[in-house]
Amino acid sequence: MPTMTQTLAVNFPRARVWPLLGDVEQVMSCMPGASLTKPREGDRIFGQMRVKLGPIAAAFAGEGTLTMDEATHTGVIHGQGTDPKNNSRAKADVTFAVVEEGPGTRIDLTVDFTLTGVLAQFSRGAIVQEIANRLTAEFARNLEAKLAATAPVAEEEAAASSDVVAAPAPEPAPEPAKELNAGNLLWVMLKDWLRGLFGGRSLQDNHSRSR
Repeated sequence: MPTMTQTLAVNFPRARVWPLLGDVEQVMSCMPGASLTKPREGDRIFGQMRVKLGPIAAAFAGEGTLTMDEATHTGVIHGQGTDPKNNSRAKADVTFAVVEEGPGTRIDLTVDFTLTGVLAQFSRGAIVQEIANRLTAEFARNLEAKLAATAPVAEEEAAASSDVVAAPAPEPAPEPAKELNAGNLLWVMLKDWLRGLFGGRSLQDNHSRSR
């Protein structure tokens, strides 16, 4: 089972970040392409993940579990889903740790995953790593925007009592993308591969001519 590690940082204290991570609806709304398909039942989560890989559009529907340990500020997610259209299956185990880092928070993730079927070709090496990088970056931006748009009630009351003129309301968090579009990413990676391939040949040819 392939393993990836990811790290993201947000400019809010852990006391703000940790409760939000336990709110599945809020978390799913921060993740491009993700959505709940039915209400949470205890630790069980039911959802869907939509991803576009070039000309291929995939929609994995399935379920998982989320457990969180407030004493250690760590959590575990187990999930699996299927995409009948492309005859593919995905399974992932995610462990995460929420760490105080100065005035902000760092979230460290380790992901063990398997992808079978037609889409298994995208689970190799650089492709899946870059997709994960993009997904993590967008999730971090959306999470930070949501935290900024949901100031604690105590802070709002303190601001109201100290200011005669009410401060402008925070801008609403941006709507997440309906799907994670990695099409441009695949094109960039192909161009880099071709550049490296022909660049290497050019150097070799020049070396041969110099003899």
